[in-house]
Amino acid sequence: MIRPARRAVVLGLALAFLASIGPAAHPSRVAGAGWTTDIQPREAVERFLIRWRIGDYQGMHDVLAAADRGHYTSVGFAALHASLATAVGLTGMDVGIGSPRFELRSPEARAPDVEGPAPPELPTPAPSATPAPAINPRGVVFGPVAARVVPVTVTLHTTLMGDLVLERSVDLTLGPSGWEVRWTPEFLFPELGPTGGSFALERGPLPARGRILAADGSILAMTRSDGVRVYPLDSLAGQTVGYATPLTDAEAAARPVANGYQAGQLAGRRGVEAGAEALLRGRASVSLMAQPAMGSAEPVVVQPEVPGADVTLTIQPDLQRTAEAALARYAEAATAVVDPRSGDIWALASAPAFNPNAMTLGTTYAGAAIAAPSASQMTNHATETAYPTGSSFKPFTLAAALQQGVASPATRMPCLSTWNLQGFTFHNYEDHQLGSSVDLAQAMAFSCNTTYMPLSMVVYEHNTRALTDLITTFGFGQPTGIGWIAETAGVLPDALWFEGHRRSDGSYSPFGPFDQVQLAIGQGSFLGTPLQQGMAYAAFANRGTLWAPRLVQRATLPDGTVVLATQPEARRAIPVDRADLDYLVSTLQAVTTYSYGTATAAFYGFGIPVAGKSGTAESGGPDPHAWFPAFAPANDPQIVVATVLARIHLGTGGSDAAPLVRRVMTTYFNR
Repeated sequence: MIRPARRAVVLGLALAFLASIGPAAHPSRVAGAGWTTDIQPREAVERFLIRWRIGDYQGMHDVLAAADRGHYTSVGFAALHASLATAVGLTGMDVGIGSPRFELRSPEARAPDVEGPAPPELPTPAPSATPAPAINPRGVVFGPVAARVVPVTVTLHTTLMGDLVLERSVDLTLGPSGWEVRWTPEFLFPELGPTGGSFALERGPLPARGRILAADGSILAMTRSDGVRVYPLDSLAGQTVGYATPLTDAEAAARPVANGYQAGQLAGRRGVEAGAEALLRGRASVSLMAQPAMGSAEPVVVQPEVPGADVTLTIQPDLQRTAEAALARYAEAATAVVDPRSGDIWALASAPAFNPNAMTLGTTYAGAAIAAPSASQMTNHATETAYPTGSSFKPFTLAAALQQGVASPATRMPCLSTWNLQGFTFHNYEDHQLGSSVDLAQAMAFSCNTTYMPLSMVVYEHNTRALTDLITTFGFGQPTGIGWIAETAGVLPDALWFEGHRRSDGSYSPFGPFDQVQLAIGQGSFLGTPLQQGMAYAAFANRGTLWAPRLVQRATLPDGTVVLATQPEARRAIPVDRADLDYLVSTLQAVTTYSYGTATAAFYGFGIPVAGKSGTAESGGPDPHAWFPAFAPANDPQIVVATVLARIHLGTGGSDAAPLVRRVMTTYFNR
């Protein structure tokens, strides 16, 4: 026990010592004391943390107090920090430094090779006082030592565990050059203890992969108890669903370490299986383990397992099944079915059909033998293949003319068998004609090239960019933003495109009149996908809203927790007046109702007004592409269907594609 008189002397000496280093004595040197304070508390902490942030472990060690440098070698210090960085996949660090606060620390001996500072001048005690404490030869006072404690926040950005936030306190004591950082391994994690050690990462088993479901809850993909991925509905939406198979050793090694893939684990290869991989796969539990020099490893940070989520699509099986059946006999074809009120994708059918079980079971779901799929079978032609659209593009030419004010419902133009531009003669299909004066609805119903090509030139002479600029707003020449599955952007051959693409003779030349009239009927270099056509016609149907296609509705964990819920998303408003769009839709109704309409026969007796446009596009070979995008009911649209049949011998959009669109619409309206 310290007697009262001695306690008073010790307290007096401590106060005198603190006064010598307090704010009044800063910033450089206490007069007569020989004790420098050039390095201030915050500066000392900044030096330490900045070196940590840049991975300079030797530099960190250099700014430690001498006693700690003597106790922890630079090699061991660096190895400990490096093992932490490696274990968590450290990519960066943010630091925050709080305000220093004063504390007292117990005295300790200095490292033998470090000269101690001269002691501060102490007041002369009264003659009756107990003698002052002795000063040892190395200059260490046997009494309380002044210290500063600085709170810090260290955020470690990692690839394996996300952001790790360490709330810590840095201890500082005075050294020969000012304030010095005091450090033990416990600063990183207390579980290391005072002697140090290393870090490692431990992963739990990967949880079961989630299912892929259709809008009605039908199971499109699931994992059997033996770990094999299977597809209960076989080829239904096969290209959209995709497939997942185990990784080989080489594939697992090539994947980012952060993903934690191992050979034999399932990984999505195509379709939603690949696009929604992070949701379907889930995440194994991850523990950062601290291994002290002596004792057992202990977890210091634990991320619990995240189960694989069930992913629900907007695909409606009855429409998908009808669309696929309609395309079954074609070598290459595709259909996109869209809700014009939300952008929801109800079906993406692609021929030839693809059964994902061929990649996982080698048989159908029921066990029947199945051949290995071709590249065309695995391609989703509704989103991944772009075609010239032929006359199904004419409504966009009309929209540009109406937008620019160079055409109206009163406009009349010729629909003759041929039309000449600068000495080049363009033809109608089989040189058919309606006469020298028709309105634009008649020309649309009859699909007059010789009306809509010259109409496009009227637009061009008014504004050379009007047509291509408007087409851009409908989403052509760019991805639709469907996400989750692969798609191509197609080609919009506008002035910018021609700056970077050669003509057939190898030369460069700007966008001109011939490009305009070819584009007006969906030919030339223009290419679009069935999905792009479906979304664009949906904008006609709803009178001016271009939706982003929505394929995934939600993702749900096994306990019912919804981890993703999507909503319909409007990309933009089409810059065409409502009255003009109403008129445009009436011209599309003429295609299915006028006696000479190219799709009147296909929709005869249907009973529901349909608006659409046939297209028969040159393919570069003898057989054309047959298109028919359409929506119904025309004035209260509920469904959009866009179908293309690639390279159909003697086929046309009205005679071949339109009846298939009717089959899909029949399924919808018969509900």
